[in-house]
Amino acid sequence: MKIVIFEPHPDDLLMGPGHVIFDWLEENHEIHIITITDGRACFRKNPLLSKEISEEEVAEMRLDEARKAIEFLGISLDNLYLLEFPDSKAQKYVDDGIQKVKPIILDADRLVFPSDNNLHEDHQATHNIAIGAARELELKSCQYWIYLVPQYGRFNKDSELKQITVELSEERRKKMQEWLQIYQSQKLDRGVWKLYTRYLKYTKKMIYGIFDYEDMGKYYNF
Repeated sequence: MKIVIFEPHPDDLLMGPGHVIFDWLEENHEIHIITITDGRACFRKNPLLSKEISEEEVAEMRLDEARKAIEFLGISLDNLYLLEFPDSKAQKYVDDGIQKVKPIILDADRLVFPSDNNLHEDHQATHNIAIGAARELELKSCQYWIYLVPQYGRFNKDSELKQITVELSEERRKKMQEWLQIYQSQKLDRGVWKLYTRYLKYTKKMIYGIFDYEDMGKYYNF
């Protein structure tokens, strides 16, 4: 099975589909990752850090972390696609993004991407790119897995029958905590790092929505 995962920023792979990606790897599925933005904006709200490190340096650091994460997971770097759209401005590149990802997802069996009605604009743009490309290609036999990074929304009750809960074992938790260490850029911001480490220390489960092509537009999250 060919699975294509969309991550808005270089670290959303961990916080979104991270709970299930190890299962898919163990099942020997062919996994491809599309990273939408370059992650350059993560320190804009931190005056001290934004003076110490340029956005170009941040982008270079975070894109390198995206590559290291793929290597950590044992996925070929040939299966990583860095679109490098400017962080926080992905909505301006939705049409361009749709055209860039269409050749990648053309023969996909499963697409994995963020929820609709997303509180983060880059996550919403990523949804729009993925759904727009799937519609243009009419990927009717594809399965659609929807995820939500917890601070950016919740699943609506209208899709309750479409939702599954994935429990996180202690073995997988430790693996994800090891994975987190790759994202050293996030460690520079103590508040963000505390949020990430606490999340991986205490989270016990993750909810995903699984939809079909015909479901598009019928649910709050899809």
